[in-house]
Amino acid sequence: MSELIQKHDNRATIRWKLLTGVSALALAAYVSSAGCAKAEDTDHPLIWLELDGQFSQQKSDVEVYSPPFLAASPFDAISHLGLEKAPPTIWDKGAAITFQPSGTEWVLSASIHYGKNARGEAFNQLTAYPSAANGYGIDAYQRFRTHSSESHIIVDFLAGKDVGIGRFGSSVFSAGVRIAQFHSRSSTSIHSQPTNVNNSHAYNKFYASFAAKRSFTGIGPALSWDASANIAGNPSDGGISLDWGVNGAVLFGRQRVGEHRQVSEYHSNHFHRSLVYRTPASPSLARSKNVTVPNLGAFAGVSWRYADAKISMGYRADYFFGAIDGGIDTAKKEDRAFYGPYASISIGLGD
Repeated sequence: MSELIQKHDNRATIRWKLLTGVSALALAAYVSSAGCAKAEDTDHPLIWLELDGQFSQQKSDVEVYSPPFLAASPFDAISHLGLEKAPPTIWDKGAAITFQPSGTEWVLSASIHYGKNARGEAFNQLTAYPSAANGYGIDAYQRFRTHSSESHIIVDFLAGKDVGIGRFGSSVFSAGVRIAQFHSRSSTSIHSQPTNVNNSHAYNKFYASFAAKRSFTGIGPALSWDASANIAGNPSDGGISLDWGVNGAVLFGRQRVGEHRQVSEYHSNHFHRSLVYRTPASPSLARSKNVTVPNLGAFAGVSWRYADAKISMGYRADYFFGAIDGGIDTAKKEDRAFYGPYASISIGLGD
């Protein structure tokens, strides 16, 4: 009987030891996993600072100034098209700050992109003067001089949440406010003598000047989706990721246009020159209008990621539909767009 009791006590002791051991292992595993989870939660910088640059192609269509006397010109009527438009390329500069509080999936960010460029153009056309017995003659000519400049600022304030795509990357949906401001200036001068004459004939000379200022300032709600997926390595040791995203906004703002123009005609010969007519040099047009501008953008790129640093490059585009009044005599909505390759460097701060 005592042997049976002893065996029973031994089995109870064994079960107790097994239960205690399993419990201890479970507790150790829980503590370990909690420690790992906490480490994972805090194993990323709280703040990211980013600087970037983009070589952008620009889409900025405006109506071309064409005074009436060009219709009588013997030269190509469309020879000056494009000279008055904003520079076709521009270097964009950008900066951003991102804050992700420890232990949360929320992401707060603010960014700014700025670009400015200018160009001057000259275009001359000339035909030889007709032969004359006394050796004198007058050329037919047409001369264009233009100058244009453009600047823009785009500012975003966003709050988002990282819904994740597992251990392979991140997926952040954000909402906030976008502010955009565009400015452009252009000026054109045209000198023209449409006919060849010799010294015994009178002839006409024409001169025209045109200058315009155009702008848009708007603000509105914005949405974005930024995603990243690891494709090689480990970010803590040096990994490579594929990045992509899309953004959209609706901007409510005001378009403005101010124009000055003047046209003059001179009647000349070898003995005298007289002014035939001249239009007033005062401002000939000013428009201002409230508008709604849809905005869509996207990017795709590759990043080299480390625990507290990242280098990225790719291609980015941003379109603002109907943002600029590009008309001369009447309003004409024109798009603004920036698209081209970009590169950025980011530094992480804090744990």
